[in-house]
Amino acid sequence: MNREAMKQQILEALSKKLGDGYHGTLEKVQKTNIDLDGLTILKDGETITPTIYLEPFYKALESGVSVDDVTDRILYIYFNARTYKDQFDITSLHDFDYVRSRLFVQLINRHLNKNLLQNVPHTMFLDDLAIIVRCTVETSEDCDASFMVHNSHLNIWQTDSKTVLSLAIRNTLAMQNVVLMPLGQLIRETFPAYPAEHSSDCGLWFMSNQKRTYGAAAVLHDDVLEDFAEKHGSFYVIFSSVHEVLIKSSPDNSDIDILTKHNQDVNASALEEDEILGTKAYFYQKGRGFIL
Repeated sequence: MNREAMKQQILEALSKKLGDGYHGTLEKVQKTNIDLDGLTILKDGETITPTIYLEPFYKALESGVSVDDVTDRILYIYFNARTYKDQFDITSLHDFDYVRSRLFVQLINRHLNKNLLQNVPHTMFLDDLAIIVRCTVETSEDCDASFMVHNSHLNIWQTDSKTVLSLAIRNTLAMQNVVLMPLGQLIRETFPAYPAEHSSDCGLWFMSNQKRTYGAAAVLHDDVLEDFAEKHGSFYVIFSSVHEVLIKSSPDNSDIDILTKHNQDVNASALEEDEILGTKAYFYQKGRGFIL
């Protein structure tokens, strides 16, 4: 069954189960590195509803799960989201004074997101990256929800791209503490039972934020990079995913092509599409910064 047939089956089954008063719509949604089919279900009189992405449900249908079971799962997600929306005053997100302290930045690949960047506030960073803005909706032990800020939000907030970017960068630097540790230490802390002989540092350091979410933006902390260079000398920076970077000390950049190729291989074999960030390694020279 092709995707168009799956879409039609899902919409028809949802329409029968929901009955009158509900309307389901499918449209392409631009996400990091990829466009996804987004389903919205609106009850009569509503203007705000969550978007449910259908990719996992396509895979379920392809694996033999029935349309009935798939749509039951979609409705479970939808009604749970409605309960949350009723508990959270979503209109507060229309108030720029409310959201300004909730803005933070994410790094994305500029070449993989040319269309997306036409619709979001951004600034370029290094050769293949861009800085975009996200807004936190809720932060707790169980939930860390945020959304990507689009140009349409600027109109609602009656502000501009420069202001939003400036606030987001300032918040990120002030509020997101940097985690910088040898990779082997991270492995041992994360997997205590992992054999010690298999958790060597390999000369690599792990850099992110405390939540390990969109932590590649930690490289914007110039003071942290400068301090690392003072202690360990010049180094490579590998943008291994949107959530972290890897650092490797080196007196020169003679291995940069090898590390770039390794980064590209990992992107192709080990990452989800929306987690891919860098396509090349960078060299940070002590006393000079990134060498482009």
